[in-house]
Amino acid sequence: MIKNSILNKKEITFDTLPEAVNQILETLHEVNQKIDNLPTSTNPQPDDDDRFVDINEIRKLIFPQWKKQTIYNKCNLGELPYSKIGSKLLFNVKECREWRDQQLQQRKIKSISQIESEAEDFFEIMRKEQ
Repeated sequence: MIKNSILNKKEITFDTLPEAVNQILETLHEVNQKIDNLPTSTNPQPDDDDRFVDINEIRKLIFPQWKKQTIYNKCNLGELPYSKIGSKLLFNVKECREWRDQQLQQRKIKSISQIESEAEDFFEIMRKEQ
C-alpha cells in the first residue's frame, strides 16, 4: 500500500485531488490483485467428505442460513439425514450436501442468493410505497 501519500493527510484540496484519486485507484488495484490471489473456496473440504460432524459444524458447512432449531425440526420430521448416538445428533457431510442439493434442485428449499434476492425485492417495494 502507499505510505506517505496524500491520502494520509487530513485534508485533500482541489489542487491535490488528482493525485489523491490516482493513489486511490492504485490502492484499489493492489487490493483487487490480492483478492484475485485468494483461494477460491473458503471451505477446502472435498465434495466426497464422508465424515460425521455435530450440528454446529453442519450449519457452518452446509446450512449456514438455518438456525439450529430448523435443523432439529427437519430431523424430527425425518426430512434431513442424520445419525444419533445417545442424545447427540451427528450428520454425514456428504449425505447432507447431497440432500441439500436435491432440495435446491427441486426448489423445496431456497438458496442464500434466492433469499437475498427476495429480500431486495421486498425492500424495493417498501421504498416505493413510502
